[in-house]
Amino acid sequence: MQIGNRIIFDQDGKIIYQLGEMEGNVLPRKEITKLDYIDLEYEQIDYSKHRIIAIDTETRQPILEEVIREKTQEEYIQELENQILLLEDEKLGGGIL
Repeated sequence: MQIGNRIIFDQDGKIIYQLGEMEGNVLPRKEITKLDYIDLEYEQIDYSKHRIIAIDTETRQPILEEVIREKTQEEYIQELENQILLLEDEKLGGGIL
């Protein structure tokens, strides 16, 4: 399948975004019958914890999904070290910490 470029533009004809052409095993594009927008306040959403997956068209509020971040190897090591220290502290009756 071949799909041509989709160009999104504002009320003055200024190009906002181009999706580009696609070829191969791609899904057809959905027909757009209406475009709208919302403006969010700066830092209204903590993008390190959430991502926007859609906009509720009735309330005009973003629908968020929690971002699940994998722990780094250093974080796992630190967590294990802390657990070992707590176990040793319990064995000695509170002598380490």
